Amino acid sequence: MVEDTLIWAFLILFIWWLIEWRKNRKSGLKMQKRAKWLLALAVLSFVTASIIAPDETDSANTKQTSKKSSTNKSSQSSSSQKKEKSAKDVDRQVVQEPEGILAFTGKKQLAMGDLDTHKRATYSHIQLQNSDEPKKKRAARLKYNPAGWHNFKFYYGNGSKQAWLMNRGHLIGYQFSGLNDEAKNSVPETAWMNAGDYKGTNSKNKDSMLYYEKRLDSWLSNHPHYWLDYMVKPIYQGDELIPRQVELTYVGLDSDGKVLQIKFDSDKETIDQNGLTHVVLDNVSPNADIDYATGRATNTVKKASVQKAEKAAAEKQQAEEKKRVEQQQAEEKKRAEQQQAEEKKQAEAQQAAASQAAQQAAQVNQNTNNTASTRTVYVTGGGKSNVYWYDLTNLPPKTNRANIVTMTEAEAQAQGKRLSLRQ
Repeated sequence: MVEDTLIWAFLILFIWWLIEWRKNRKSGLKMQKRAKWLLALAVLSFVTASIIAPDETDSANTKQTSKKSSTNKSSQSSSSQKKEKSAKDVDRQVVQEPEGILAFTGKKQLAMGDLDTHKRATYSHIQLQNSDEPKKKRAARLKYNPAGWHNFKFYYGNGSKQAWLMNRGHLIGYQFSGLNDEAKNSVPETAWMNAGDYKGTNSKNKDSMLYYEKRLDSWLSNHPHYWLDYMVKPIYQGDELIPRQVELTYVGLDSDGKVLQIKFDSDKETIDQNGLTHVVLDNVSPNADIDYATGRATNTVKKASVQKAEKAAAEKQQAEEKKRVEQQQAEEKKRAEQQQAEEKKQAEAQQAAASQAAQQAAQVNQNTNNTASTRTVYVTGGGKSNVYWYDLTNLPPKTNRANIVTMTEAEAQAQGKRLSLRQ
């Protein structure tokens, strides 16, 4: 009632002030003192109404809650008695929570780390049953851009198609958390690591989060009375905006909160001493080099037409190189053959010259022999001396010239005589 009265007072005073203001404006006068007071009273009534309204609603709520509490006391006391009886009947062991597991409460829990100084998500941790999964279909498009977000359409495979390199990735998948545009749960992830393929999805790719998310979801479906404890943590290097890796940690819990080991057929899984399974995935894509400090990236796969042109150019270059080598080999062979022919020609010329020289020498020898065979020589001692002389003047002084016999050199040589050394 007080609130309504003050609101009506505000409306009346405000309308009254508005009329006074218009009169003064038409008369060309400034706002009169009365109009100023009316405006002040109108503002005061509005402020008072806004202060009183919450108090009244709170008091009404407290009255309602007190009534509800009084009516529910009996039911609560009876239910507490039942719980005490069931606790006596079942010997529940107090579970010591291993490191890395949320304290078991029997209710869905979701904990997310605060953004760091670079506005990067730090971790997300959830504990839930299959019935806690969201029923509402997620929005097709995300709007929040996590730190370091950039995206590029890159060629992949043989270069005939393109696909977006990055995803606005959830740390805890929507199928578990029901969160979509939540900054604390979002990091830039390659499509390869997030969904297992360049385009679309491939839940068989063990390098992807989807591989493990699908199997964890199936585990929950197959164990509706058990709980899944699942944490995802991005791994940054220094001040880089894009995580180089993402670590998944998961374990099952029974209805008493006891640890149930979960392991899939992946060589990336390791199990610690507390029974928790850990998986570290690389935030990479085979078709890109990523600058993790800025979020920029370079396509390492070229367009198919460029690859085709480069291949043709390479083949052409190889063909030209082959042709050049063959020409060089042909020229070298030709030069070798020419050199061999020249050497053969020189050898034949040398051989011919030597043969001619030998023939000339033989001819000289023959001529000399012919000359020597008819030449007259002198033999002392009545022709019995073993030597012969060409010239009588060269004979020793005491030679008996009466006993000198003349004959041809051939005849002397035939008798075994030789030319005198004194000749």
